[in-house]
Amino acid sequence: MIAAAKKIITGDGSTVLENSAVYVDRNGKIAEINTACELKRRYPDEAVTEYPDSTLLPGLIDLHAHLGHWACCPPHALQNDYMMAYITQKHARDAFGRGVTAIREVCSPEVVCQTMKAASEMGFFEIPRMEYCGSGLCITGGHGSSFGLGEGVEETDGEDALRKAIRTRVKHGSKWIKIMTSHRSDVCEYSQKELDAAADECHRLGIKITAHSGTQPSIGMCIKAGFDTIEHATFVTREQVQEMADKGIAWIPTILPYTTIYHNMERRYEGTEKKPGEYYYCKAATDMYKDHFKEYYDTGVVIGAGTDNITADGRTDLFVAKELAYMVEYGLTPLQAVQIGTMNGAKILGMQKITGQIKEGLCADMLVADGDVFQDIAALERVNTVYLNGKIVFQNPRE
Repeated sequence: MIAAAKKIITGDGSTVLENSAVYVDRNGKIAEINTACELKRRYPDEAVTEYPDSTLLPGLIDLHAHLGHWACCPPHALQNDYMMAYITQKHARDAFGRGVTAIREVCSPEVVCQTMKAASEMGFFEIPRMEYCGSGLCITGGHGSSFGLGEGVEETDGEDALRKAIRTRVKHGSKWIKIMTSHRSDVCEYSQKELDAAADECHRLGIKITAHSGTQPSIGMCIKAGFDTIEHATFVTREQVQEMADKGIAWIPTILPYTTIYHNMERRYEGTEKKPGEYYYCKAATDMYKDHFKEYYDTGVVIGAGTDNITADGRTDLFVAKELAYMVEYGLTPLQAVQIGTMNGAKILGMQKITGQIKEGLCADMLVADGDVFQDIAALERVNTVYLNGKIVFQNPRE
């Protein structure tokens, strides 16, 4: 199969190819990148799909997704494992329509993603490439403990209990562990010894660990413990970002959910003097990203794209294109933003030899977006066609 486009963005942050094409072999790998004319000459019997007004780029990677939750509000009597499995599968498949071909699932009920991934590998249905954390870990009464029954957070206190919980998730196939250790206050909900123990156990077992950490001193404590990624890090300092860069800790800022909540609440409470604390927190978060994102990017810290799952104040889950658009608004070029949403995501997941770039030898996980992404990052939202392993997994009905 040959796919030709007006422009190809490879995902490395700098390369744009004009009027080129990719040849995908029978194994779903990108076997050659060349001019469209040359590939047609070299492979005359191959089917050719032309995208003359579109950009071809790697499929997007969402590093902060929540697939299993009760946001659709099924009747209480139907909030069972079967319903959760259907919901989780639907959200995984919805990702294709948003150009997403790989996901890191950072908190859903234990084993639901393990089972879904196994079912996909058995050929029952197609979902994006996925790594999962299983259920998240929080202290008794901590952030996440108030989530609905069966929504994927387990109260776990103490170093020994954390080590056992991590081993349980490894048993279930998790290659990542999620710790919840801050919310809206300047309190780190886990102690330094607990965070150190969790990071030590993960690394001893050869897996990675991430933290929901948005405030101080939680951010600094997670950096000290040596977590692999930090989610949100909303009120991180420049010195801490530099330390993350030096230690190889990646930052998943999740600009989109906080900004969405703030803008929606601003409209809701317009003209009202008294506003809830959530409004002021999300306003401060929005301002922090706007004022400092480019400055922090310039430190060299590895950044990935994540969307989270805000439902009451507007859906954000899996809209990686919108997250990248904010990064461009705050100072990045479209090519830099695409690199964050593709190549960087693959690197963070350890999938860089499989996906994340339009590169010979990698799997043909590709997004075709209508328009010129190089000039207009908003074109990423105009999804035309999505390929996984060279197979079409989404095509816009208008096409």
